[in-house]
Amino acid sequence: MTAAKVSEDEFIKLWNDNLGSAVRVSEILGVQVREIYKRRRSVEDRRGEMLLCKTGSGKSPDRFNPDVRPEFPDWQHIEIKDGLLVVFSDSHLVPGTLSTAHRALLKFCSELKPKACIDNGDLLDFASISRHHRIGWDRQLKVSQEIEWAGDCLHQIKKVLPKGCITKRNQGNHDQRFSGFFSNRVPEAEGIKGITLDDHIVGWPCAWATRINDDQLEVKHRWKSGIHAPFNNAMWAGMSYGTGHAHSQKVMPITDLRGDRWGVDVGTLAAIYGPHFRYMEASPRNHRSGFAVFRFVNHKLRIPELVRVIDEDKGLVEWRGQDYTV
Repeated sequence: MTAAKVSEDEFIKLWNDNLGSAVRVSEILGVQVREIYKRRRSVEDRRGEMLLCKTGSGKSPDRFNPDVRPEFPDWQHIEIKDGLLVVFSDSHLVPGTLSTAHRALLKFCSELKPKACIDNGDLLDFASISRHHRIGWDRQLKVSQEIEWAGDCLHQIKKVLPKGCITKRNQGNHDQRFSGFFSNRVPEAEGIKGITLDDHIVGWPCAWATRINDDQLEVKHRWKSGIHAPFNNAMWAGMSYGTGHAHSQKVMPITDLRGDRWGVDVGTLAAIYGPHFRYMEASPRNHRSGFAVFRFVNHKLRIPELVRVIDEDKGLVEWRGQDYTV
């Protein structure tokens, strides 16, 4: 039996009998898997019904029940042939204040004129709605203040970016606290305007991760943990990988027969002894403030570079072997 001789009804029966496994159906029909997916799409379009995958194999990109609607996609994509990408992370914004790294971000975004800019998560802290208890009687920021300030800060960043610069946002674990607060306490409120961050932050499309030039770089808030996390990210991903979350800011190379790639912790945009980190109980911390700059030449990534805060109080940062006051 060839694919050309299979009717829609026969195809649907084959699909369902094999629990939605495109691999099994392709073996039965003697055609490539991608042709099975194409046929599936055409049948769905004509019939107006979904052919679901029930095997749980993960081979189908839309194997999930259509009633399960994610708040934001897993991946978003950027293409940069020649130019710069600026990635900042873990801003943990404090309304009314700008850290040294944040001021440096504004300066360098204006001067470097990047092709794209990514907020890599934890833009806000949301301590007042976290699962962690309040520390004594420490005063906590209001959610409304945090969101309003975040909108102002992202607007300010957009103003200094060149015209046409692509802006994206990746979801961080602190960012999740906002819509998670509502979805877990008042699920009946689903769909009401204002209970997701995207309702308040416009112009910065959100996903779990952002892929640049397909296989050159992936930027995501967090993955592996520990002091060797950037190296392990790049090793296991098989491509250069940029994260935040650990606030440790460093570049760790890995080279194999395919060439060089880099694991990058882009650091934190916040002051490392800022008020949101009181939970560390005045302990020393292996954190560094700053952000990362990625350069692409003919679609290929060159070694990533860091803008690093040298002195928070003096507003001193280091970039390419020179000091700048911001």
